[in-house]
Amino acid sequence: MADKPQSKEPITPIRKRRVKGNKFVTKSGSTVKIHRTMTEKSIARREAKLARKAARLKGLPKSRVKRFFWRLHPKRVFAFWFSRDGLTLALKFAGVALVVGFFSLMAIFAYFRKDLPDLRDISGSNKGGSVRYYDRTGQTLLWEDYDAVKRVPVPYDNISDYMKDATIAVEDRDFFKHGGFDTKGIIRAAYNNAFGGSTQGGSTITQQLVKLTNDGFENERTINRKVRELILSVETERSYTKKEILGAYLNVAPYGGIEYGVEVAARTYFQKNAKDLTLDEAAFLASIPKSPTYYSPYSQSFKKDQLLARSNYVLDVMTDMGKIKPEQRDEAKKVDVLAKIKPRQPKYTGIQAPYFVLAAKNQLEAKYTEKNYKRGGWKVTTTLDMPKQKIAEEEVAKELKIMLASPSFYAFDTAAFVAEDVKTGQVVALVGGADFADSSRAGEINFAQQPLPPGSSFKPYDYLSLIENTNTFGAGTVLYDIQGPIDGYPCTNKAVPKAGGNCLYDYDLRYPGPVTLRYALGGSRNVPAIKAMLIAGVDKTIGLANKLGLQDKDGSGGYKCYADEKLTEETQCYASSAIGDGAFLSLDKHVNAYTTISRNGNRIDQTYILKIEDSSNKKVYEWTQPVGEQVVRPESAYIVADMMADPDASYFSNKPHRYKGHEFSLKTGTTNDGKDGWLMGFSTQYAAGVWVGYHSRQKASRAFMETMTEPIWGNWMRRVHDELKPEKRAVPAGLQTLPAYVITSHVGLGSREPSRSTDLYPSWFVKPTIKPGEKQIYDKVSGKIATDCTPALAKEERSFAEAALYSGDKFVTGSSDTGQEKDDVHKCEDISPTVSLTISTTPTIGTYKLTATITQGTAPLSGDKFKGALTFKIDGQVIEGGSVSIDSSGPYSVTYKSTFNDTKTITAEVSDSLLYSGSDAKSELFVKAP
Repeated sequence: MADKPQSKEPITPIRKRRVKGNKFVTKSGSTVKIHRTMTEKSIARREAKLARKAARLKGLPKSRVKRFFWRLHPKRVFAFWFSRDGLTLALKFAGVALVVGFFSLMAIFAYFRKDLPDLRDISGSNKGGSVRYYDRTGQTLLWEDYDAVKRVPVPYDNISDYMKDATIAVEDRDFFKHGGFDTKGIIRAAYNNAFGGSTQGGSTITQQLVKLTNDGFENERTINRKVRELILSVETERSYTKKEILGAYLNVAPYGGIEYGVEVAARTYFQKNAKDLTLDEAAFLASIPKSPTYYSPYSQSFKKDQLLARSNYVLDVMTDMGKIKPEQRDEAKKVDVLAKIKPRQPKYTGIQAPYFVLAAKNQLEAKYTEKNYKRGGWKVTTTLDMPKQKIAEEEVAKELKIMLASPSFYAFDTAAFVAEDVKTGQVVALVGGADFADSSRAGEINFAQQPLPPGSSFKPYDYLSLIENTNTFGAGTVLYDIQGPIDGYPCTNKAVPKAGGNCLYDYDLRYPGPVTLRYALGGSRNVPAIKAMLIAGVDKTIGLANKLGLQDKDGSGGYKCYADEKLTEETQCYASSAIGDGAFLSLDKHVNAYTTISRNGNRIDQTYILKIEDSSNKKVYEWTQPVGEQVVRPESAYIVADMMADPDASYFSNKPHRYKGHEFSLKTGTTNDGKDGWLMGFSTQYAAGVWVGYHSRQKASRAFMETMTEPIWGNWMRRVHDELKPEKRAVPAGLQTLPAYVITSHVGLGSREPSRSTDLYPSWFVKPTIKPGEKQIYDKVSGKIATDCTPALAKEERSFAEAALYSGDKFVTGSSDTGQEKDDVHKCEDISPTVSLTISTTPTIGTYKLTATITQGTAPLSGDKFKGALTFKIDGQVIEGGSVSIDSSGPYSVTYKSTFNDTKTITAEVSDSLLYSGSDAKSELFVKAP
């Protein structure tokens, strides 16, 4: 549309200007008001603006849309859009577009940012990583542990400058210039992807770090992910320095297989640290993250030529960037870097003290969640003392060599050893088996932490519990080592168990009678040990042993009994657990409990870890000396430790209890089936324990266990204590020295008699009031002093000999028992059983049928200790066949042939399980049988 011709207006004649009031007439004839108010000026401007707008729009389309397109006509577009009004309109459009764009970007950012993780951690902890274990000096690396990911983060300064420059050269040469993303790189990548060039991602190092440190980003290739990646990249650049970002990337970049991070890559490929990488090695490693599947020499899809070409490319770019000189590039290209690469090693290659390290790992896992300790880069300084560990390994290997040389005699093929610092609870040495790498001998099993039956090595806990939980026992108190019925052992057949016997028996099948606790423990006597547990209480004794250290405070571990061989069905423990029969514990916890005894009952938790540091050397954990917990009274523990250290009471013939002024408390152990041998003991400075056996526990040994265990235990203790100054155990306040029973008969193989005349007793010990030769009426059932309610049949008079003066054995007649306690089994209101007798003749002359009808009273008629009994007597004499066992109410009959012609009194007497009794009598004229 062409512009309409403008109509010609008549020319207004020029008039003279005149002033009338505050008005002024211009040359054009317009009247302008002067000295106007602000309101008048504003109105005038608005009217002038509207007049100009009306002049501009005159002759134009009425609709704004139509006017917009009218102005876009080629003949008018230039004139309008470069006019004042056009530029004003363009600026308005630009402003609106800017505001809309800004809010659109904010909306997009909010939409994508709401589902993104908080930017807190660029360490790569989501990848996991390796944990390094060191000995107590922190200098000797024992093992580097990794599972699905092998990664050890290191500080930025511990990475070679060559590695940093090579990575920037190949991955992001503008790294120090951009703010998180490279616009040119994105455009270049988009162009190449769209027009057939090589597929490119255009990602900066920052973007790659974001992908690697956020789960799910690596495998997702969508616009959605790219936007989220850009957002986090910008935030990363704002939150961290360039050094921090580059260091984080180098600690998480993939270098093939399970190797993540440059430190692990340097160690794996070249067996050196990242800070020591040379130029050619750095160029080689920097080439791998682009495509580890093809560039890692360990990969089955390894492309050798492509890797070398890329490595040379890295060197060229570094030269172009001015990071290296051309001569350095050329020299690096000449190096056969592939020839430097070391073969990949199995996980446990080079591990030192493997069983100890795995025990430390178990404690680390229990202390921290998997998410925490697998963050990578943790340095765990353990409690392992390498010189003491070497001694342990040498002594175990030396003894195993002897054992394996005579397999038909020794039968055993493996052993375990644990040593702990008494003062600290720190494990200083541990051997868990014969050979960690020998699967034929169950090398993968750590027998130091495996549940095993302790045999007699449990007995110190029995006597400790007995002294702690009663007031009538000390080291000089007597228990009778004799066969007889006690709880769980009816002892009706005194043959050995293999022949059907049901009595307690000792290993030497000798029963020396009254023995003090000191000699009972030193001689490793079974009968007194079980009595000790029964008197103290089975549950109390096991509970005390667990508190000493057999059980962790979280409830794990402990002394347990099982109903099946696979140890899956836990069951109630009984008296046999007093001698380690059918019950299980672990060697390391056993040693820990012994250290508690050595510390006079003060428990300190066992530890394998001294310190934990993260990849930046920040302290995560550090062990400090604990105060400990007093779990038993000091006097009880001191007495037991002293009993264990007595060479005179011990059956050991070579007496390892003393060495260069040191005092060793010790206890051996042999299980009843002969499949386990133990030796446990301690000084005031170290505690140690050794176990020997067959790896599957399917073979029993014919040898004395001490011949295998003592060389290991004794040699280690002697070698370690060689340079140590002897220390005495603190004597607890209140400890008493009182008269003790003197043993004159021989107790064990190596014991020395007569025994001492005085011994140690706790402050709470109550002396027996009975004197030798004094008589007292006791109840047979409870073993306590009889009362008015005790039935006559249950009463017996005891005359106390010398041993009885010191006895606390409630299972034996003639003992002072438990401090003059009274019968608490019989009650005066109890009803006794009754019997009704009838006598009848038979068709045979002189033959009579005697029938007794029994009615049970309060107590059962028959029990474990006392069986129900019925007897028929004539004039007080039991007739032939007149003793009958009974277990229930009802009639019981016997046949009697008379041997005289006379009137006699027949009596039927009945007694029940508590020795309550009843009787009935009848007179009868008897005719002599022909």
